[in-house]
Amino acid sequence: MKRLFTILFAPLFLLAATTIKPADTIEVDGNIMDSVLYGDTIFVGTDAGTFEIFNWNTKKLISKIVYPKIEDFMGDLMNPKILGVDYDPKSGAKVVQVEAKDGQRNLYYYDKSGKISTLIDEHMHLPMREVRFVDSDHLLIATMGNEIMLFDIPQKRVIYRKQLSESVFSDYQMDETHTKVASSCESGALFITDIKNGKTIKKYFDINKDNVFKVDFKNHHVLTCGKDKRAVIYNLPADSHKIIMSDFFIYAGGLNADASLAAIQIDEQNTIAIYDANDLAIQSKLVGHQSTVNNIFFIDDKTIISTSDDNKILIWRLP
Repeated sequence: MKRLFTILFAPLFLLAATTIKPADTIEVDGNIMDSVLYGDTIFVGTDAGTFEIFNWNTKKLISKIVYPKIEDFMGDLMNPKILGVDYDPKSGAKVVQVEAKDGQRNLYYYDKSGKISTLIDEHMHLPMREVRFVDSDHLLIATMGNEIMLFDIPQKRVIYRKQLSESVFSDYQMDETHTKVASSCESGALFITDIKNGKTIKKYFDINKDNVFKVDFKNHHVLTCGKDKRAVIYNLPADSHKIIMSDFFIYAGGLNADASLAAIQIDEQNTIAIYDANDLAIQSKLVGHQSTVNNIFFIDDKTIISTSDDNKILIWRLP
């Protein structure tokens, strides 16, 4: 089927868009490396060696773990970067990916009671990039070499390991059912993969022309945000896509639950624009981030939470 696309330029709409400033701000103890959101709770890993959990509604800290310092390449002590975090709402378990000595990584698992165990340690030399719960017993692990792995938590073993391409992995996002994953890489290619068996269902090439920084996957639609200044909204059932052009690298973006809205960081001032995903008109722009945006979450169609490469979590209320 021929793929259709539309190119519209963001600056054409910015003048008419409503400007919104943050309704609330939460500060954490370091620059944010990763964040995930479930209900009223946001989980954040920082470059200060902290894993922090907040109720974003009340802005109250629920818990914080501080990891021991590690040696850098010169033998000096430094805080480990918390490179990835995730939470399983069914079991109450958490996984935390922590920087180790010599650029290696440890993956820690916390059960509901807070008991810790190590799933993958630095001596395994696994170049993990992203780790998320598929369900209470399985993790989906992506490596820097653009492999995906289904990992059995109770058995601490890899069920399969699939190489998607030779390009460096960039980001992935599972769909709501956690049966499919959309992933991308340094080349800009997009892969839709069956999580259960690792088989690639669809591949898209040459739509993003360079590294994709961020992927989202909602209601059979995928959003990719790229170094080529393109955000692409893929309609998977229709095998079609739309392209939003920007004047700057698009580092982050997110879709609402039914994929009717897309929030995308669009400029060097870290503005987030809210697009109607059907006609690509900008409805509003969110102004207030002082650093590069790294995650955008829709709570609902009127509430957005975003994080950036500093210590700020911003909460936005749309009209």
